[in-house]
Parts: sequence; C-alpha cells; structure tokens
Amino acid sequence: MNKLMLTANLAAPTSRLQLVRTLCAGKDVLDVGCINHDLQNKDSKEWLHSSIRTVAKSTLGVDYLEHEIGELAKLGYRVIAADVTKPIQIDEKFDVIVVGNLIEHLSNFEGLMLNIERLMKPGGCALISTANPFFREQYFYSAFKNDIIVNQEHTCWLDPITLDQLSQRFGLITDEVHWIKEKWKLGQVILNGESRSIDIFTSQWRFHNSTSKMERAIAPILSLAFKVLAPRKLVQRVYAKHGDLTARLLYLHVIGPMFEFMWSIYRRFIVTSPINEHELFVSILKRKV
Repeated sequence: MNKLMLTANLAAPTSRLQLVRTLCAGKDVLDVGCINHDLQNKDSKEWLHSSIRTVAKSTLGVDYLEHEIGELAKLGYRVIAADVTKPIQIDEKFDVIVVGNLIEHLSNFEGLMLNIERLMKPGGCALISTANPFFREQYFYSAFKNDIIVNQEHTCWLDPITLDQLSQRFGLITDEVHWIKEKWKLGQVILNGESRSIDIFTSQWRFHNSTSKMERAIAPILSLAFKVLAPRKLVQRVYAKHGDLTARLLYLHVIGPMFEFMWSIYRRFIVTSPINEHELFVSILKRKV
C-alpha cells in the first residue's frame, strides 16, 4: 500500500453506515458479526445489519451468538450461527462481505480471511472496519490518565498498512481506505476511573462507592443549582429516573464538557496530523489480480 491510498480520503471522512449502504446497494451481501454484541441493537438506527438489509439485493447474517441468532431468525431475519474463524458451512457466494468492527475481537485471523477469499464472488469485495490505533483522543486519554481505555473483548489493534499486509497473505489486497467521521471525544470518557467507569458497549456510566474529593465538593452544589434553577417538572422527572445518582450524573454532564472545551483549545498547540483525527477506518479488500 502506498501513502497516496492511505491518505486519499482523509480530507473527506464519511459515515460508516452511508459507506456500507452505498457499496451494498443491490448486491448479495454477507454480514459477518451481524449481532454487534447485543440483540437490543436491532432497535437502533445505528445497527449495521439493518442498514445493509434495507439496500441489498439479499443479505445473510452470521454471528457466533447462537441464542441471539435464533431470536433474529424467529423475527424473519436470514441469519446463521457460525464461528467465523472456522469454515462457514454455506455454498453461496457474495458480492460484498462486511466485517464490521469484528476483526479486533478475534484470536486468529486465518479462518476469517480464508472465509472471505472462498465466499467472495469474482469481482467482489470485503469491507473491514476497525479502530484506528493512532486516533488522537485514544493517545491523549493514556497521556492524561496513565491508563488505556479499550473494549475488554478486543485482542489487538490493526492499522490500514498492517491489515493490508495480513490480507496479502491470503490472496487479498487493499483497494481503498476510507476514514470514518463518527468518533468519540476525550471529554466523554476523561472521568473514567476508580469512582466511575464507562461501559464501552453502551456508553453508559457505572458508579462505584468511592468518590473523588472534587466530586464530593462540586456535585452537591450542582444538585442544589439544578433544583433551584431548572423547571420543577424537569427536576421531578430526572430525580424519578435517576434517584440518588442524579448528583453524580450532573457532575459528569458539567465537568466533561468543561474539560472538552479546555482541551479543544489546548490541542491546537499540539502537533498532530489528519491521520490522528479519525477513530475508525474501513479497508476495502479485493482479490489480487
């Protein structure tokens, strides 16, 4: 892979869902890892499998979560349960094989790559999306916190060049690299720590018994201000939903954005490049000619 291919789309990042919809429109598509962790995703507008089904000629979903696959099948989805690191027992061939944010979960790549090579139609392609290990916010989280925030199910990091090197060992080659505009912000996770932790899957906070000195000092003031300044119906609704956690959530919703504002100024003085701007990328793989 040359630098031109790596950087060609940096100036115009795209929506991952829109990119997948565009490339899957009117095609026979295999969606590998279609559940995306949790069956509740089927009700989300961000569910990749749903986006594929709305535009594809035909769609087959594959995932190793047997119960969830069974539930989707009952709802009329065309899905099968299979371990993608082993030969998938189907005879079909596909125009497009989508591997959405899955490869970083695997303990080996050989089975996946052999499945892609075997199940791809002549002239077809595979779309592999994964996290950019050089994402600026990821690095600076570790710099500020002396810690690493990562999905606990991830086993590795891949960048477009190492993914291309891997693919070439199985008769595949990178045809395009697209950088994705959706990304998380450092202010959203900077308060992750001993007092509270963020669930990477759901972006929901889990609170622990311990609290920091700053939170103990500021949270009661924010809670009082909220009760005095906010409309009564809003206060009642929020406290009915969150109860004793309200003060802690108010602290997050105030301190996080304050940090993000200061960070947005500070980072202007730090040397970074466009390749550090994006959390995700999608590599489009085709067979070697």
